[in-house]
Amino acid sequence: MSQYSGLEQRVASLLQRYPRLKRQIKIAYQYMNYHIYSDRGFRYETTDETDIYSAPARYDIETTDRDRFFGYFDIQPWTASMDGFLLHEIVDNGVDICLYRDGNRTIIATSTAWNHQQGSRTQWHPRDESILFNRTESGQLVAQEVATDGDSIATYNRPIQAVHPDGTEFLSLNYDRLNRNRPDYGYGRDPSSLPDPNVDGLWRVKMDTRADELLVPLQSLINRSDTTAPPDDHYLNHALYDPTGDRFVFLHRWNGEEGRVSRLYVADRDGNCRIVMDETVISHYCWLSNSELFVWGRTAAFGDGYHILNVDTGELEYVDALDEWGDGHPSISPDGRYIVTDTYPDRKRQRHLLLYDRETDDVTELGRFFEPLKYTGETRCDLHPRWSPDGTQISFDSTHTGRRDSYVLDVSQIIN
Repeated sequence: MSQYSGLEQRVASLLQRYPRLKRQIKIAYQYMNYHIYSDRGFRYETTDETDIYSAPARYDIETTDRDRFFGYFDIQPWTASMDGFLLHEIVDNGVDICLYRDGNRTIIATSTAWNHQQGSRTQWHPRDESILFNRTESGQLVAQEVATDGDSIATYNRPIQAVHPDGTEFLSLNYDRLNRNRPDYGYGRDPSSLPDPNVDGLWRVKMDTRADELLVPLQSLINRSDTTAPPDDHYLNHALYDPTGDRFVFLHRWNGEEGRVSRLYVADRDGNCRIVMDETVISHYCWLSNSELFVWGRTAAFGDGYHILNVDTGELEYVDALDEWGDGHPSISPDGRYIVTDTYPDRKRQRHLLLYDRETDDVTELGRFFEPLKYTGETRCDLHPRWSPDGTQISFDSTHTGRRDSYVLDVSQIIN
């Protein structure tokens, strides 16, 4: 195993105050490690107990030479019955949103509102078999709902960030503000003129009436922060409803003299919110229950790593079993026993796919996947693993063949 050392992690932590310098040094360091350590003949390896398929092959679809991916780890591409699978296929400056089913590939829609990390936030409606995604209409970002044949069902006047579990509403935020501060998650639009933070922030959109409401004004969060960072350097990201939809979490971030700072908030459905984690570095998380989060971040008690956070009591538990692996993108299995997560590239430019058993506290390395050096920064391809509805398969994106593609890993022999 080739992971970054404690010294390297401490240097990265010190550079947190200088994000531009950190990015430059990080890229240079990746090039150096690539030329020293990379096994350029290696592509991928998975455990013997698993079977791996490309997503098109899994659905008897003839492959094309297009780059394909699904997107972020907090949503998944399958229908509830798992007979259909969604993917983004990159074309020109946009993506075709494609449905794979019964040996057929159907282009449902095309969107120019996308990025390599989250696509167009394309996902299945929680209550029925319609498809939701973000797109641009008359220069404005909107959310679109379509049937599986591509026929329009509804257009909502704000883009999706997170959909409520019962499908009655969704949360929205300002992707232009994201584009200014974290272009990895923006849509490449001009962010030169942003709204006043009193009228910007986290919005709720009712899906029956299509009415929107500003739940959490960004200015209210800025007022709680002790920073001189200008308003345009503040932004919100990673909103996520709890399993019942009674409340949600989100990140308030800003770029100041101290570097990039993250605060984790929990809020009820009316937007009443409070800080639950406030120690500079917070990245990725998933809900374990209605009160517990599995979150990677930095705490005074434990340092950097995965924590189990009780959002009601503030109690923290450190996950020692994953200590050596670093930051990743965790998702919990439908039965609540397993967490699948990934890593960023190690010195050999290999990303690791990991299975954590909450009952036994064991970690299984499901696979290693090479990432060519050209996939760095905004064009990187995180594995972003996601569970299938029945909990027997894992979907992930990878570039180990030299192009961006989406895969399915059958783990039924490991978890059963």
